[in-house]
Amino acid sequence: MTFPFPVAVLGAGPLADRIAAHPDIAVAPPSSAAVVAHLTADIDAMVAHLGAGRDVVTALPLDVLPLAEVRAACRNGSSTLHATGGFQSAVAARLTSALAAATREITRIELIEELELPDDSVYPWNTVPEEMVPGYYFSGLRVLEDAAFTGARSETPGQAGEVYTLGDRITYRSIRTRGTSAVALRYRLITTTAAGTATATVDFHPTDGVHPADHLTSVDLVKALGPVHASDPGIVLRDLNITYLVPDDRLPQSIRACR
Repeated sequence: MTFPFPVAVLGAGPLADRIAAHPDIAVAPPSSAAVVAHLTADIDAMVAHLGAGRDVVTALPLDVLPLAEVRAACRNGSSTLHATGGFQSAVAARLTSALAAATREITRIELIEELELPDDSVYPWNTVPEEMVPGYYFSGLRVLEDAAFTGARSETPGQAGEVYTLGDRITYRSIRTRGTSAVALRYRLITTTAAGTATATVDFHPTDGVHPADHLTSVDLVKALGPVHASDPGIVLRDLNITYLVPDDRLPQSIRACR
């Protein structure tokens, strides 16, 4: 499905402004929108839109959502939800997926995120409550695990300050600074195999005054609008090996698409 079709953008700040200004999006009030781009921490509003028959692309991580309520709303409204894509660490997950395609012998992953937060901050730090932020990292840990490993999933993620872990094989360290770094966003991915350790580093710089974290988040959200609107009712997730959204049968039944 292609644009334009009416999209409601819920939220304020640079990310919401950037999405609303996209040339392919016809901004509309929620009451007449086909899809809602949800950029707030208001989960109740998101569920209400699904129940009213509006598809939703949310920048909130799936981990913080009441999945039973979401499924019920999707059934009642014959609507579709996409979550987990609205965070810049999806780039690192794609890099992991590419590495895993080359070798299935990865035994450990360490991801180091270096993020410079400007005075006006970036999503989600200027939008969602602090207690929701770990959900983004936990979602990232699971995506990294799915990209690199097969078999049973690890235990519940852990957190110690800005270090997030998944068992003893995945570590996600977030280093956040205020205007002191030469690079606005950097990912350093360290993978370990029986043969040794390899490091890949990717730097992102601002473009046209837009912080790369906001840019990367907006790209994923805008790309999801059309496929979500064309999808069957339920919860859809991005398969990192392809360029469109599908129900992902590799995920546990508890978070697969409802029918």
